[in-house]
Amino acid sequence: DGVVVTAGGNCPAGVLGQVGGLLELAEQIEAGAMPSPDRIYLPIGSSCTTSGLILGVALARHLRLGPFGGPLRIVGVPVHEAFAMLQAKLGIHRASLSQYMPLTIRHTLKTTCAELARLGGPDLHDASLRILHEEVEILTDADLVGIYGAHSEVSRRAAQAYDATGRLFDGSGAEVSTPLWVCGHFVAKAFAPLIDDAAKEELRGQTFLLWQTKSAVQPLGTEDEWAQLAEMPPLVKRWADDGPAESTLRPGKVDTANGTPDDYRHLMKALP
Repeated sequence: DGVVVTAGGNCPAGVLGQVGGLLELAEQIEAGAMPSPDRIYLPIGSSCTTSGLILGVALARHLRLGPFGGPLRIVGVPVHEAFAMLQAKLGIHRASLSQYMPLTIRHTLKTTCAELARLGGPDLHDASLRILHEEVEILTDADLVGIYGAHSEVSRRAAQAYDATGRLFDGSGAEVSTPLWVCGHFVAKAFAPLIDDAAKEELRGQTFLLWQTKSAVQPLGTEDEWAQLAEMPPLVKRWADDGPAESTLRPGKVDTANGTPDDYRHLMKALP
């Protein structure tokens, strides 16, 4: 009775979940909870989230929803240096042959659009490809991407700047005490170019949106994950130990040799 979990959640069900998130954002915009973004920034891992946003925009336009009817820029940053290199040299996320290559945006759009049509939804394949080619920008600078599973120096500086001076407000303008999770593995690599672009005169007045691909809520289930981790092979435990948390606003660590679960559980929220 196992469950197959695809890499990064990249499967039609996972992508359609991100489509739902984009439609929820459209509802919030129509309700006046936030302005419509001109630019959306996010990291690219398995391509699940990026593909879901592209397909979600295509669906919102098909449904003639108010938001996303005008020009939009989706700015993605690969979190893995190999995919960044392949994108820089071969344009792997847009190339025609990539429709046969899993974990690329083009392949993910093809498979998810086919599943959506099979379920009785509209065929949005061509519309999604137009968005991919015309409204998606993929940044591949090696200094920004760094290596998989860790900060680059560029993302580290952006995260440290947020920790030192960042302030967070909700839609009503009230300051929020819970800080963003500017994760070095993922979202900080998209946060860094957002900060840079926000300072550009030619982009002044535009609305920027950071799509946080890591949940702000880290769920704590009823099973003892610490005991399960202790039973894992040495390679897995070493991987867990080697990922230090650098945020001063979210201090925590995993140390399977000398630590305890109290080192990180304060960052988690118990499920009901």
